[in-house]
Amino acid sequence: MAQGEDRRTVRTRTALIHAFDQLVLGRAKRKIRVADIVAEANVGRSTFYEHYGSADEIHMAALARPFAILADAAAGLGEETRLTGLLAHFWDYRQQARGSLSDRTGEKAARMLADLVEERLRPDEAALALPLRLAAMQLAEAALAPIRGWITAEAPATSEMLAAAICTCGRAMRAALQRPS
Repeated sequence: MAQGEDRRTVRTRTALIHAFDQLVLGRAKRKIRVADIVAEANVGRSTFYEHYGSADEIHMAALARPFAILADAAAGLGEETRLTGLLAHFWDYRQQARGSLSDRTGEKAARMLADLVEERLRPDEAALALPLRLAAMQLAEAALAPIRGWITAEAPATSEMLAAAICTCGRAMRAALQRPS
C-alpha cells in the first residue's frame, strides 16, 4: 500500500484488478468491457471510474505487477526463476498474452515496460551512453521481442531457455549501455 493511500481504495483497486484478471483468464477472444469488470467485481460503474478511466487503463494496471518481473530482467537485475514462472504463465495463457502484446495494447504495454525499466536504470542514469528513456526503450523492446515471437509460435523454446536468454541479454545490454570510462 502506497503511503497516503487508504485501505478502502486499495481494497477496491485490488477487487477490480482481480475481477479483470479472472475475466481475462476465463475468456478466449472477446473484448472485456467496463460492464463486465464491474459485474465481476460486484461494484458500481461510478466506483470503477473513481479508480480507472477505461478497460484499457485497468488492463495496463493488471499487467504492471507481472511486468515488474520482466522489467527487472530487461534492466539486467532479473532472477531467472521468477521470470521462468512468469513466462510459463504467459505460455499457459498465450492467446490472452498475444492480445496483450500486439496492436495498440501491445504498444501501450511496451511503453509501460519501458517506464518500469527506466525506474530501474534511474540510479545509473549519469553512466549511460544513451539518454535514459532511449536506453529503457531499447532494453524493454529487447525483452519483449522474443516473448512475442515465442507466444506466436514463431520459434520453439522452453520458458527456462527464454528466461535465461532474457536475463543474460539484460545484463549484457545494460553493461553495453554504460558510457566508456
